Amino acid sequence: MNEPTRLHRLFILFPLVGSVKSLIPIAALVSIKFLNGKSLRDIPWYWLSAVIVILVSLLLLYGYLKWKRFVYTLEEDKILIRRGVLFREELSIYTGRIHSMNMEQPLLQRILGLTQVRIETPGKTEGGGILPAITNSEGERLQRWLREQTRTRQTEREVRQAHESSDPSDQSFPAPSERPAVEPSETRENHESIQPSNQNMGYGSGLLEDSDSGAVGRKNASDPITAEEERSTLLQLSSGRLLIAALSSPNLSLALAFVGGILSFADDLLPDQMYQSLFQSAGKLLPGSWISIAAAALIISWLLSAVLYTIKYAGFTVERIGKQISVSCGLLERKRLLFSPERVLAITVKEGVFRRWFGYAEVKVHVLTSESDKHFMLHPLLKTVDIPALLNRVTPQFSAQPITASPPPRAKWMYLRWKLAFAAIVSGACIWYFDRLGLLSLLLLPLSLAWGLLSHRDSGLNVTDKQLTIRSRFIAMSTRYIRRPQIITMEVSGTRRQRRRGLLSLQVKMIFSEINESLNGMDQREIEAVRAWFQKKKGETSASAERSGPASSIEQL
Repeated sequence: MNEPTRLHRLFILFPLVGSVKSLIPIAALVSIKFLNGKSLRDIPWYWLSAVIVILVSLLLLYGYLKWKRFVYTLEEDKILIRRGVLFREELSIYTGRIHSMNMEQPLLQRILGLTQVRIETPGKTEGGGILPAITNSEGERLQRWLREQTRTRQTEREVRQAHESSDPSDQSFPAPSERPAVEPSETRENHESIQPSNQNMGYGSGLLEDSDSGAVGRKNASDPITAEEERSTLLQLSSGRLLIAALSSPNLSLALAFVGGILSFADDLLPDQMYQSLFQSAGKLLPGSWISIAAAALIISWLLSAVLYTIKYAGFTVERIGKQISVSCGLLERKRLLFSPERVLAITVKEGVFRRWFGYAEVKVHVLTSESDKHFMLHPLLKTVDIPALLNRVTPQFSAQPITASPPPRAKWMYLRWKLAFAAIVSGACIWYFDRLGLLSLLLLPLSLAWGLLSHRDSGLNVTDKQLTIRSRFIAMSTRYIRRPQIITMEVSGTRRQRRRGLLSLQVKMIFSEINESLNGMDQREIEAVRAWFQKKKGETSASAERSGPASSIEQL
């Protein structure tokens, strides 16, 4: 067993800085209320200074005790974390249960030149496997140690499996071959839930042990440290490309929320007379002035979202470290996230309205971590023609397949009905409330019609040997590549009217609901082909698949 290791001494300042950061807004509001109509001479400076000195001293003492009693020890097969000032807590994290280990630099750690290490394990534990203050070299040292332990464990498992397979007396009986179950549900629509064959249920202890990343610890002098692993840069986003990505991906919801937060504080910060005067002046504005204000607000929100996007993805770099992929980005809070390509559940290619005109898209990977499904930005702005090469370099098990089956023309009404109904309801409400000015809301009807037609045109799927590709559109067009072993169930649904027209809908359910995918109004033959592909057993030949009936239509996709 190694000797216990403490965090960096600057961790003593963390409680003080955290308390100051949380008290700044409260102190600002209290100061404004207190100074309203009063002079600075009325403030009891002696008592205020004494209170501040006492609070700072107590926080520094608490930080020292917290640092003194926070130790982590690297044992043979686990990392042991002991912490707690009043109540002692001991946390054991076994290397076989670790999904990944990420190095992050929040603003405080970035200023102090430190790194925060987060250990990802099954199940969400708030603040569980976190080392909040270590040096960068120590974080990289711990990552190398974990990869070495993972390789050793995998080698031992392979040797044991080879030994068991060579011993005929120790062979186990094969599991009986069963067809996937079809579970009907009696609802207004007809549903069929298809369960995968045994090879699809690959999420267990074996999956957890396949990780090449994660854990924390430090070896003592007697333990050999692995040599520096091969490290290469796969891509690095330039400043110009980052600016284009920021301007072409407006996150208006985030920006509007930020503007709304500022307006909510104005009621407390501004004097009552000034706030009432502004409110009364706003009520006297003409409709044209409101349109100008709305346009200016949209432009400001768009620019604000571009600034936030630039701060988030500044210095975006993707590297290969050994067998792992490292994604690092951030201007104020620097993060470096590591994942193993084998842990990727799905890949999403998103083409925004503006980006699609110029042939660009963003690529995200969905990785299994302790936070359920975690999204990693693999490239914020990439030409669509370069996506196959990127996937081949980073996740070679995925391939960028084109869409070969689309909804038939008779399915257009399924994409138009709800959009037109929503637009009609909104237009009616606007006309009733705003009278003549509300007639402008009738423009929503042709926009909804165009939206539905685009959604119908851009939807579709493709099936290859081990991959399902589904493309759909809400506002942006999204293409998701899913490997067959990652699919848990597949649900086929359709009303009586849809089935009479030969139309079915498909919903693919994965291990986490956040990445489920659905497709509406597809031809029944195409859906039956996908279902036959999903039911096909592991190792089943294409000839046997053709004898199974609907699977023969896979070749027509």
